[in-house]
Amino acid sequence: MMKPKQGSLPTGGWAKALAALMMALLALVATPAAAGAADAARGARTDFTAQARSAGLSSTEAKGLQARVDGYLAKMPGTQVGANKIVLEGGGELLLLTLPGERHARDLTTPDAGLGAAAGCPYTYVCAYPNENFTGDELRLYTCNYLNYIPWNGTGSWINNQRSTLYAKFYDSNGNLGWTSPGGYSEDRHAPWGWVWWLSPC
Repeated sequence: MMKPKQGSLPTGGWAKALAALMMALLALVATPAAAGAADAARGARTDFTAQARSAGLSSTEAKGLQARVDGYLAKMPGTQVGANKIVLEGGGELLLLTLPGERHARDLTTPDAGLGAAAGCPYTYVCAYPNENFTGDELRLYTCNYLNYIPWNGTGSWINNQRSTLYAKFYDSNGNLGWTSPGGYSEDRHAPWGWVWWLSPC
């Protein structure tokens, strides 16, 4: 079980939610250049909508999925590269979103993304999930010494699928190291995200 070390300052989920709201409000302050970028992004989404529809989503479900992608992008810098896929800043970080009615994320940009083909946490990665037992959206991380924002509260889960000498590091809202995982392979099916604001895979 992840717990902050003595002397760290765990922060409640309300503070994380407030910070996310502030980031979303800042994203709404658009300059003409930002408006142009938004128009370009909307044009690119045509392909993502078609991809979502080919995966069996209705138009309403495809719009809902896109809204979830937009919600993540308002909190975490990155680029949407698929209907349910975001490449985050930091060197290869990846976020896959679950599709409506599914418990595990799957990558719609790969040819073998059939129904039930859960992505899973590949070797050399640390993966984090908003829900227990490795369910829900999947955050994949592999760049050492890079703090990745964790937008979730409540109880989730994580997998350290690296070699035995690499340890995932969990940080609080002040950037203080609060807990270090065992080396790979290790996991926690019931991990509290409330105090965790940042995660570095090694």
